[in-house]
Order: sequence, then C-alpha cells, then structure tokens
Amino acid sequence: MSRPRLAQLASGSATVLLTVLLVLLLSGTTSTVWIALTCVAALALGVAVAYALRPQNPRNPQTPQAPRTPHVPPAARPFSGAPAGRPTASSYHR
Repeated sequence: MSRPRLAQLASGSATVLLTVLLVLLLSGTTSTVWIALTCVAALALGVAVAYALRPQNPRNPQTPQAPRTPHVPPAARPFSGAPAGRPTASSYHR
C-alpha cells in the first residue's frame, strides 16, 4: 500500500473537522455518548473521502505499453536435447 498523498490527508482531515463541528453545532448535542458517536462517524467519513482521492492508475496513459508475451510452461517448450545451463553450438555463432 502506498503512502497517503498530501491531498488525501488534507481533505480527510478537513472532512473530519467540518463534519464534527457542523453536526455538533446544528444538533446541539451535549451527551458524551452522542459526541463520541459523532466523532467516530466523522472519522469514518474522513477516511472514505481520503480513500476516494487515491491515485487511480500510476501509469501515464499517453505512454503505450509493450504487449506482454504469454507464459509458456516448460512442458510445452520444444526440447533441444542439451542439458539446461550448458552452452549449445548455436550459442557460439558469431
């Protein structure tokens, strides 16, 4: 998981602070339980906002990507007759 960006931290923190202030001021709550629940809900909302601002695709869409070659399992490869790891005559051509 990548580190959060500055925009994610700023928007998430601002969401938490503004949500807590607005909900507590508009509702007039004085109960400790409701204040705690409001803070937890605002924190969840701030995390959701920060998560929504994560980078979607780090690749540059203007740069074309090379096509991937399909993986061929060893059993499907043709057998050359030489043990693996030893040079063959065709590897010495200049």
